[in-house]
Amino acid sequence: MIAFERSSPEARAYLRERRASYAAGDGELFVYAPPVFVERPPRRKVVPVGAAPAAPFANRASRVPRWLLLHANDQPSFRELATRLELSEAMVSRTMRALADDGLVAIGSDPRDARLRLARLPEPARLLDAFERAVALRRPRRVTWEIGARDAPEAMKALHAAAHKLNVPYAVGGVAGASFVRPAVEPVDVVVWIRRDDADLWAKRLVATPSRPAPGRVTMQLTRDPFVLSLASDRGGIQIADPVQLYLDCRSAGERALEAADAIRAEIVW
Repeated sequence: MIAFERSSPEARAYLRERRASYAAGDGELFVYAPPVFVERPPRRKVVPVGAAPAAPFANRASRVPRWLLLHANDQPSFRELATRLELSEAMVSRTMRALADDGLVAIGSDPRDARLRLARLPEPARLLDAFERAVALRRPRRVTWEIGARDAPEAMKALHAAAHKLNVPYAVGGVAGASFVRPAVEPVDVVVWIRRDDADLWAKRLVATPSRPAPGRVTMQLTRDPFVLSLASDRGGIQIADPVQLYLDCRSAGERALEAADAIRAEIVW
C-alpha cells in the first residue's frame, strides 16, 4: 500500500493501471488485492468562507467555456449563449465576468447594437488549460462492467446495439471516443458518459455485471450535467463526446492516453 498526501491525476492513473494499491491524503482509496477490490473517490473539497469559488467551471456554468472552446472563432452575444446553452442570461453574464477577470476571455460590445455584449476567445489554449486544472480533482461516479466483449471494438458493437434499442442520450469518451476524431492510440476499453437515471437501463440491455478495468470492459461515467450529452456528434452511428470532453478524459487517464489528448488538441487547433 502506497500512502501519499498529494499527487497528480496522471500519477494516480499510473498506479491504478499497475494495480498498485494506494491511499491519498484527500481520502481517495484504491485497493487491488484479489478477490478484494475497493475504489473510493476523494473527499469533496470544502471551500472556506470568503474564498473565490471556481464558478466558471462549475457544473452548469462550465457550459459557457466549453461552448467557447468548441466555437473558438465565433463572437457570440451573452443572449445567444444563454439561448444555446439553456442558461439564464444572468448566469452567462456572471460566468463571463469571472472568465474575463482571469484574463481568459475578452468582452466587447456589438457595433450594431451597443446593448449586446459579445464574447471573444483570444487564447483558446489558456482557457482549455484552465478548464483542465479546474476539473482535475473531480472524479465522476462510475461503474465498470463486463459485457462479454474481448476487446474495445467488440464492446463498441455491443454498445451500438444497446443504444439503438434504448434511445437515450450518451457519449463515448476517453481514448475510444478520441480514436473516432483522430486515431492516435488504440483503445483497450470503452468509457461512456450517461445520465445517472439511465444506468440501470444500460446494465439490463448490456447484460452487464460489475467488474474491474480490463480489455473489453465498459466504464459508465455519470455526468454531472446531462446537457453536455447533447453536444455529442454521430460517428458511424456512435455518439462521440465533444472534443473538450475527450481531451479532459484523456488527460485525466494519464500515461498512454496523453498521446490521444495531444492528438485531439492538434486536431481542434487549440
